[in-house]
Amino acid sequence: MSKNPEETLGQLLKRAKTLQLATLDALGESSISYAPFVQDDAGNFYIFVSQLSSHTQEILQHPQLSVLLIEDEQEARQIFARTRVTYRCVAEVVVREAAEYAPLLDAMEMRFGNVVGLLRGLGDFVMFRLVPQSGRFVMGFGQAFVLAGEGLRELQHIGPGQA
Repeated sequence: MSKNPEETLGQLLKRAKTLQLATLDALGESSISYAPFVQDDAGNFYIFVSQLSSHTQEILQHPQLSVLLIEDEQEARQIFARTRVTYRCVAEVVVREAAEYAPLLDAMEMRFGNVVGLLRGLGDFVMFRLVPQSGRFVMGFGQAFVLAGEGLRELQHIGPGQA
């Protein structure tokens, strides 16, 4: 990975095919799962998940969730300081009739293969747009940034004594 924070974040987002999802169940207990994703030019994430999955029901009940994308363990130079980005997001259902629905599934099929063609015919699958509200990017020890600006693309270094 690059030593430039913007480039490193861009590479992480481009390489990652799945994101980790932190959701809340009906009792307010936390859960964690994952889902393959695509991202649009505005920085929103899109996932296509079964309503039979507990995390899908949790997102429908509590649309506030967190997302983690993290460097592969095998590629990390330091296991205690893996490159990672977290986002707090609000989930919105993308209805099947929406203009972007089919093109997003096409993008998923290009990225993940024929399985998406099979899944798109299943009635229990729902697409969510995960809209980032805030974010943090960690590139290593002493290299933490708050994400700001349009599409959360501006990196503001977090110095000593800052939370």
